[in-house]
Amino acid sequence: MNTHGDDTDLLDDYLRAALARLGPADFEAVIRAADATCLLLADGQPAVLAGPDGAAFGADLQREYLALLAVLITGRTDHPIVPLPGPDGTCGWAVIEHHLTQDPRTLADFCTRAADKARDSARTGTALEQLWRAS
Repeated sequence: MNTHGDDTDLLDDYLRAALARLGPADFEAVIRAADATCLLLADGQPAVLAGPDGAAFGADLQREYLALLAVLITGRTDHPIVPLPGPDGTCGWAVIEHHLTQDPRTLADFCTRAADKARDSARTGTALEQLWRAS
């Protein structure tokens, strides 16, 4: 739900709930990643994620990170977040608008198109990396 009275802070409420869901170490990793992402993006740089103790971000931390960025960018907490299976079997996530969730076919079509685009982007990235290494 996205309705808050004038005396509540939407981000504060969201962060308290995220801390309860994640625990201190994972929460700190998500906050640090979101903060670093905001700084990098503001400076036109790509973002790199690292979990607690420098470990890779797992699917749960990726989802929380994406949810936090959605709150920071839109000022709303009501975006659905849907899983997107990756070509290698790992799970990715997408923040979507509610209208996409109203019809199962529309949602499935969106997820298929997003997965196809990710697969195409991965192939393009691999091809570009091979060209770069060959030169």
